[in-house]
Amino acid sequence: MITEYAAPGDGRELTRSRVLDVALQLIAANGFAATSTREISERLGFTKAALYYHFRTKDDLLAALVAPAIEGLAAMVEGRDPRPAAGPRRAMLAAYVDFVAAHENLIRVLSEDPSVAHRPAFSAAGPLYERLTDLLAGQESPGTAQRARVRAALGGIRAALLHAGPGEDPTVLREATLAAACGALGIPGSRTSGHHGGPLH
Repeated sequence: MITEYAAPGDGRELTRSRVLDVALQLIAANGFAATSTREISERLGFTKAALYYHFRTKDDLLAALVAPAIEGLAAMVEGRDPRPAAGPRRAMLAAYVDFVAAHENLIRVLSEDPSVAHRPAFSAAGPLYERLTDLLAGQESPGTAQRARVRAALGGIRAALLHAGPGEDPTVLREATLAAACGALGIPGSRTSGHHGGPLH
């Protein structure tokens, strides 16, 4: 049945969440540019007018999709010592592993359809990512070598999680991914290990 409008209150919030879930599935499958509001509304069983009740434009919809990820990235970097020691840097890497796992579909969209990174919804992401790079490098103005190591660590985390096989143990995957990222930065791989890239405990 085609729905003309959504119920207010809790029903509206549930419908908004459903819109976002379906939109992310379609964008992940087809790309942002190729996914139309008509396709989203048809998949939901809505009219386009009902979809516009929640999101006036595709950019509004994209902004709602990325808002939790932007908030998570901000929480990772705000209030940090500008020159963190190895322990806090490892904790940031662990937080980034969990961040990628939590936003896997969205990050896959960014990886496969980089054009969406230039949309207004992502305007805050660039400075936050730059801040994360500086913090993980362990200095306020990292050079090329330090930035390259941070990119290797963060890119390795994304690759390890986004390309994981369906049967892989998530606990082992997380620990191995974190250890590899720590190795890229030359910091201990666990809170207790006294050597670089040591096993996780």
